[in-house]
Amino acid sequence: MFAFVSTILSILLLSNPLTLYEQGKTLREEGKQVEAMQAFIEAAHSGTDDEVLLGRILSNMANMCRQANDHSTAFEVYTLSAEHFRKAADTLAYAYALNNMAWEQATMGNKEAAIELVDSAVRCYPRPPLTDKIIETKAAACLFRKEYDSVLVYTAPPANDYLLTLRAQACSYLQMDDSATYYAQLLLPQTTNLFALDDLYYILTHNDSSADKETLRNFASLRADTQNAIKERHGELTKAVEILKQDLAPQEKTKPWKIILLVVLGFGLLVWAALVTKKQHRLHTQKSQFEQTRRFELEQNIRHLQETKDLRQELQWTDFQSFCTQIDKRFNAFAAKLSAQGLNEQDIRICVLVLIGLSHKETAEMLNCSPKSIGKLKDLTARKLGVSGGQLQDKLQKTAIL
Repeated sequence: MFAFVSTILSILLLSNPLTLYEQGKTLREEGKQVEAMQAFIEAAHSGTDDEVLLGRILSNMANMCRQANDHSTAFEVYTLSAEHFRKAADTLAYAYALNNMAWEQATMGNKEAAIELVDSAVRCYPRPPLTDKIIETKAAACLFRKEYDSVLVYTAPPANDYLLTLRAQACSYLQMDDSATYYAQLLLPQTTNLFALDDLYYILTHNDSSADKETLRNFASLRADTQNAIKERHGELTKAVEILKQDLAPQEKTKPWKIILLVVLGFGLLVWAALVTKKQHRLHTQKSQFEQTRRFELEQNIRHLQETKDLRQELQWTDFQSFCTQIDKRFNAFAAKLSAQGLNEQDIRICVLVLIGLSHKETAEMLNCSPKSIGKLKDLTARKLGVSGGQLQDKLQKTAIL
């Protein structure tokens, strides 16, 4: 029983994303690059919603791509890690991810893209320890673009060993041999980076004929040992990156459960579309029936008012409030709708008479003005409603129906 419980616990622990992440880091330190990448991939696919952990997992995978000199894949994976850090609102980690993306762009010779990314990183986190890394990235971007004078600006002492290595390289390219030799000899005892070793070795053997031969022999031996160690690790890293690239590549074959899900979703969309269409048709039919009923009522009310002997008395013309009340009852809040559109008392009276269909002469008699001014008043009212004088009656009928 104890053995069974132990086995179950071991399985659960091994499938834990944090455990897999730590396992991957340990395997990297032991030089087992392929196993480390497999652990990171499994951790990334564990289904965890811990955005910071996912960002760290991807950062480690991207670092392995960088060490394998696959800078395009490294940039892609750093971009994914940055998105997770952004979602987690971890500003420092997000800024570091942006700087790592910038470094890969610089390595690939894309200085403008690199500078844009480091500027974004600075805006995100404008203080140490990030600022030192930003300077390194900018200096490297200039070196890769052969802008050696700019490298000297970024690497002015006091600077760290990496920046001084870049300065030595820039001095060598600018044929400032004494300065290049000075920095190379200064850095030689403390440099273990292979690429830096290669550059410093070149500077000392080509620019300084008086260099100590014993020092150069020891240096060459150290360089050879480092090359062998890195070559062996590079082979493992290349295999690990290939595993990652296969995982990142889109799958050509769709899994059966995905096909079933797509079919179910498609059928659901068809049913939903049919229900929406049916509902829209029902609403359209109801709207048409409603409008027909309103139009019939409108025509009856207009006919009644046209046939009445004393229209002024019928609508209580002298009292505007009573007049509006009568109109709203007969024509579906007609006066209230017109008032809401900014029409004044005279405009509303004209609109009611136009709706009823009175002539200019009859309208003038109702408003106690000359027939000549009626046309002008109608045009002014129509413009307030956004239509022409000839379209006014149609506009008013729609207002009374809806």
